[in-house]
Amino acid sequence: MPVTNREPVDPELPAELRLQEEPRGTNVWLAVPSDEGPFMGQRTLNGIACAHPLQVYLDFKAQPERASDAASDLRPQLFPAPKRG
Repeated sequence: MPVTNREPVDPELPAELRLQEEPRGTNVWLAVPSDEGPFMGQRTLNGIACAHPLQVYLDFKAQPERASDAASDLRPQLFPAPKRG
């Protein structure tokens, strides 16, 4: 799960979130983008800022490990096959 922040990430945040390293690969990326692009289309749900689903897909596609599986799962929701006939 990508987590994008406008400000530098506090080094204590991973411990506060109870994140731990896994030998199978990364599941959370803490990032500070160089521009406002990742925040375009953002909306707030239950007080939590959520990225546009297309941004999440692009973030997954750009990451290693199991992210391509997550992107593949998200793709049909973003780009459904056209209905025929």
